[in-house]
Amino acid sequence: MSVPRPAFHRSATLKLLGVGVLALLMAIPLSMLDDLRREREGRRGEAERALAASFGDAQRVGAPLLRVPVEVHETRPDGVVVPRRYWRYLMPDRVDADATLAIERRRRGIFELPVYQADVTLATRFAQPRALLGTQAGETSWAQAELVFGVADPRGLRGIDADFDAVAATRPESLGEGPGGLSLFRIGCIDLSGQEAPIVGQLRLVLAGSRRFDWLPLAREYRAHLRAPWPDPNFSGAFSPTQSRIEADASEAAWQVLEFNRNLPAAFAATEIDGAQLAAQAFGVGLYEPGDVYQRNERTLKYGLLVIALSFGVFFLFETLSKLRLHPVQYLLVGSALATFFLVLLAASEHLRFGVAYLVASLVLIAMIAGYAAAVLRQPRHGALIAAWLALLYATLYVLVGAEDYALLAGSGLVLALIAATMYLTRRIDWYAFGAPVPPELPTAAEQAS
Repeated sequence: MSVPRPAFHRSATLKLLGVGVLALLMAIPLSMLDDLRREREGRRGEAERALAASFGDAQRVGAPLLRVPVEVHETRPDGVVVPRRYWRYLMPDRVDADATLAIERRRRGIFELPVYQADVTLATRFAQPRALLGTQAGETSWAQAELVFGVADPRGLRGIDADFDAVAATRPESLGEGPGGLSLFRIGCIDLSGQEAPIVGQLRLVLAGSRRFDWLPLAREYRAHLRAPWPDPNFSGAFSPTQSRIEADASEAAWQVLEFNRNLPAAFAATEIDGAQLAAQAFGVGLYEPGDVYQRNERTLKYGLLVIALSFGVFFLFETLSKLRLHPVQYLLVGSALATFFLVLLAASEHLRFGVAYLVASLVLIAMIAGYAAAVLRQPRHGALIAAWLALLYATLYVLVGAEDYALLAGSGLVLALIAATMYLTRRIDWYAFGAPVPPELPTAAEQAS
């Protein structure tokens, strides 16, 4: 006499609940894989910071500024009068800024970082600087005025050349931290005590950096133009370009910022502008890489539980329609293989293009699961159907990962279509009959004779 099957196998409801619990349990390895992805992304960030530290970090370029020393006398609480000296800065009336970026990729281990070398020209005009600086409380040393400029990361400076009327050019000298946290350099001296004519000239820089290049509108009228051989520029910041052009191998943009557009005074002391206030006025270009490897892996993992649940659902339908029975261990093996897909994808995409890595990982997993399904479902055609289903599922997932702006719409449409297909395939199943207890088998004639 045959041994009765356990209740788990006899009841469709219990089996479906058990499969659902197993699918939810697969969220544990998926969560661990997401932690691994974060760790790898963190390692890439460390590699990028190391590369930026040796080559040059994100750069911000403003404009040449005039500064004059002002001496005031302050009375201390004990009544003693002491002199104090500070610097007063003046922005130009107009700056026409132009930059051309030459971009390359630097590697550190398996990670790489886009870096650039920028040829920058700042055509500058100061109109009546002494009148604009105004009369200050204290003694202004007009004869000791200086021409200075600042950048965000001085490690990226490769060359400096200044040519200004009435300015005695000096060898560039670092002055330490200037207004807004910029690294300040002196490039010339000028006697403003009798200066009435405008000061006109150019500052040319060769500047290396990475990730971003930004302008700082340190002028009453600031016009900027930038060219970069980058197919996916991210023109962003406090001001949008007035003109832009993006092509497959090059991009350029132009900006215009007027004095009343920005929240910065034309004449100021160093303590009147902080780093946050200056950074809030920056604008420029980021070397954006759409859908980088870790972003795509993250989006793929977000659909991981859905992929496993849908795959379990197909195996359950095969059980239901073909009157076969699968053990929970077999579901766990299939779920483990499906979770391993995301591990293989993460590892392979660090060395291959994401599309190639996705194809390799999906083909390996489809072949593995389809072969296993053909064996446990006892029909090669069942394995072929599982392979076709997984191929469709992985192809759809790849489209969802790539369709960044339409992923939610496409994903909801996919789920709706799958629910409709499941309802259609199971419309004739009598679930009560399927879950009814199996009657005991009658003994055969030979068993009765014995």
